[in-house]
Amino acid sequence: MPVPTVTVIEDDEDMLHSVCSFLQSKGIPAWGASSAEQFYMRLLREKVDMAIVDLGLPGEAGISLIERLATQHVPVIALTGLGETNMRIKTLEAGALQYFVKPADLDELVAGIRAQWRYARRQSRDSAPVEVTVARPGWTLDLISYSLVTPLGESVRMTGGEFELVRYLMKAQGAIVNKVDLVRMLGYLEEEDGIHSIDSHLARLRRKTLMQTGQALPIRSVFGKGLAFVQ
Repeated sequence: MPVPTVTVIEDDEDMLHSVCSFLQSKGIPAWGASSAEQFYMRLLREKVDMAIVDLGLPGEAGISLIERLATQHVPVIALTGLGETNMRIKTLEAGALQYFVKPADLDELVAGIRAQWRYARRQSRDSAPVEVTVARPGWTLDLISYSLVTPLGESVRMTGGEFELVRYLMKAQGAIVNKVDLVRMLGYLEEEDGIHSIDSHLARLRRKTLMQTGQALPIRSVFGKGLAFVQ
């Protein structure tokens, strides 16, 4: 299976060298940048399929870079010294798929990269032939613009995480989907992180849909059971 080219954005020179060297030793092409600004410059001539981002970067903050990459559908893994729960939730909400606290086990990091890459390739194959998926009557998911379209034709743009969550719920055609199953389908390795991320995506999408369209998002939370896309 093809492997991704991974960028490591980390301002600690020793850590940057160690992570890049370890990834390369495992057969994963990797290059590094010490800031978001340096990353943007190198991106003009380098390829990137996935990024590992430190939160404490000089200049543009790591969480801002994660948000930018997530909107471009680049899978991102956070690697940081910040282990607080509120920062973990904020980072996952910004679009990171996984959150590792330093000093992280690099073998576990490699396992996370490979899992996320398998998931990204599977999603790309699944969605490539389809342009629009109809969920329930009146609500549609536009796979080209990454938007949820209301019965009145109003569009709500979504992040990659929001989009994948809604797509899985729509495929269930009104059936309740257990959150643990969603964690697995969305490719999260840690159940707790995955559930936090799903809850954050859902809360943000509910707010956006109501504010932008005046309509409630037709996703029902069933206590102890899961989520369902209903009307």
